[in-house]
Amino acid sequence: MELTFSFLKKNKLPRSRKNYNSLALPKIKLNKIGQMKIQQMAFMLVAVFIFFSLVAIFFIKIQLSGLKGDAANLERDQVISSLNVIADMPEFNCGSSQTLCLDEDKLRVMSGEIGKDYREFWPVASIRVYKVYPVIEEIIECPNNNCNYYEIYDNGQKNSKEFSTFVSICKRLREESYTYDRCEIGKLVVGMKISGGNS
Repeated sequence: MELTFSFLKKNKLPRSRKNYNSLALPKIKLNKIGQMKIQQMAFMLVAVFIFFSLVAIFFIKIQLSGLKGDAANLERDQVISSLNVIADMPEFNCGSSQTLCLDEDKLRVMSGEIGKDYREFWPVASIRVYKVYPVIEEIIECPNNNCNYYEIYDNGQKNSKEFSTFVSICKRLREESYTYDRCEIGKLVVGMKISGGNS
């Protein structure tokens, strides 16, 4: 038994430096392959992050443009509803039972000095009233004789959008023993405040 073990011990090859290097090579290759895979995974994660960031930015941009459109539509609807509200206000209206009828005497008062007290009250950029029939070729601003244009309010905003509706402009007249309303066709023009405009 001892002979066999000693024989095995004698035949055992000593490991040379070459043998050690040959055993170490696969480990180095495995380390390099592992590092390459880690780098590939890192690049992949960065690429996926950038892709989803771009998708998120695109989605947010679409949402914001939709919000801007909704805000513009809301402002436009507000001005259109303001046309009826302004025409039916006691400061302009002919009487509580009539709609879209403006009293000419009240328009004269509101386009003068008294109307300046209402400047902070109006939720719009401008209010103007024109007489359109009977046709007068020259625009004459009130309060003047034979005037056909009333500027009630203007906040000076340059890029406002204007909406209009036709109204009756009536004046109560007295002739001899009876009174009557003389009415003409007019146009109520309301300017809409645009966000970011000069106020």
